[in-house]
Amino acid sequence: MHKSTKTISLTLLALAFTSCTTTTQTTSGADYLSRYTPAMNKGNIGETTLSDANIDQQVRQIAEVEPDLRFPARIGLARIERGRLTNSPVNEIRAWGDLADKLGAPYGEFVPVSPFIAALVRPGKASESRVPNVISDIRRASARQHLDYVLVYEVTQNVSEQSNGLSFTDLTILGMYVIPSRSIKINSTASAILIDVRNGYPYGTATAFASDKNTRTKSGSGAAKRKDKSNNYVQVVENLTGEVETMMKDLWVLQNQRR
Repeated sequence: MHKSTKTISLTLLALAFTSCTTTTQTTSGADYLSRYTPAMNKGNIGETTLSDANIDQQVRQIAEVEPDLRFPARIGLARIERGRLTNSPVNEIRAWGDLADKLGAPYGEFVPVSPFIAALVRPGKASESRVPNVISDIRRASARQHLDYVLVYEVTQNVSEQSNGLSFTDLTILGMYVIPSRSIKINSTASAILIDVRNGYPYGTATAFASDKNTRTKSGSGAAKRKDKSNNYVQVVENLTGEVETMMKDLWVLQNQRR
């Protein structure tokens, strides 16, 4: 019984790490803030510190945002890598182009957000190297490109390498080239968020995963690993486009419900 329960738990855990997810949001800031009572707005004097009051005010200001979702639209495509806006590789652009073809003209068009334009409109004292600034960079560049919304996405990878039972052959000349002795496992996660360029409203998120495991000889593991990482990047982005397609279609339904 215990063994069976453990097996089921491991299976569920594996499913949790390989599943893909999407979320959508079109809730009203005014409706959200309408739940504040006068006492909550003023705070409870004697129990609320100045720091608490500042946070409360920030929360109210953050919540004061309304959705304005309209299709067709000009939708920016922004790729983040190592905390900076970068150009999407050709294979990833192709995957996003396939998604645009699937969605069709009723949704609008995807337009890559240019890192050059982001640099052009960046304030003098702002730095692109600080991660918190990248979303602001993307929104400013998107505004200059007259985009309505922007889909920001990022791919992360975890690469692990270990020797198998034949690793002793690494010490021989022929063994380095002939006998597979190293297992390379690559797990990738791709995440995306669709935000309003004008007010920063978050309309939806999507997440996808991909994993790959290949056995390589020690001599060829460097170049092969780089190739595997590249292929894994493309695979996880292709998986992400499927999740974004689901998110966009859900938003289409929500848009029509709000009319």
